[in-house]
Amino acid sequence: MMGNKLLWIKIFLIILIQSSLLLAMIANRQTILSSDTIVILETRPIDPRSLFRGDYVRLNYEINELQLDKLSGDQSFKRNDTIYVVLQKQNLYWQAKAVFLEKPGSQNIHQVFILGVVRSVSNSKWDVNLKSHIETVSIDVSYGIENYFVPEGEGLKLERPKPGDKVTLEIALDDNGHAAIKSLLLNGVKQYEEALFPRP
Repeated sequence: MMGNKLLWIKIFLIILIQSSLLLAMIANRQTILSSDTIVILETRPIDPRSLFRGDYVRLNYEINELQLDKLSGDQSFKRNDTIYVVLQKQNLYWQAKAVFLEKPGSQNIHQVFILGVVRSVSNSKWDVNLKSHIETVSIDVSYGIENYFVPEGEGLKLERPKPGDKVTLEIALDDNGHAAIKSLLLNGVKQYEEALFPRP
């Protein structure tokens, strides 16, 4: 009898922990989406045949690949480094202007930063004396906003964009640079928008 009671207590605790983690993830996402800091990011040209798979979207942004010779800030990175990419508004879109290993200080009203993780490093050299990578030419960065799900059954209208169509994203950023997709736009027109508190 005591064994059964302990088993149910363990099951209850597991469910409680899993539920708490899920609620924490939802709360964190809602906090980011409620941020007043919104940037519009440009996607790179994507093969229309692979842009949409049913209702699942794989996104590739201009800021995913950073050419370090065109940016200020730190210049030596390795895979899995956590980095901060300073973005500056250029006309409609926000573009990378600097990249740092440490959280940058306060930016002006025309600059914000986004938190990312280095996925890969290209054209770098290993310095034996410093025991580190130097002369990094480019890094591929993930920001946690490369995947997006559109409402079920509604992805087909964007499955094969017409030549010249432009897909852009509105991204919400919190004070620490964490990002969340707020809305997806096609040719400047919102197609899907994340509600702060989704309807049941």
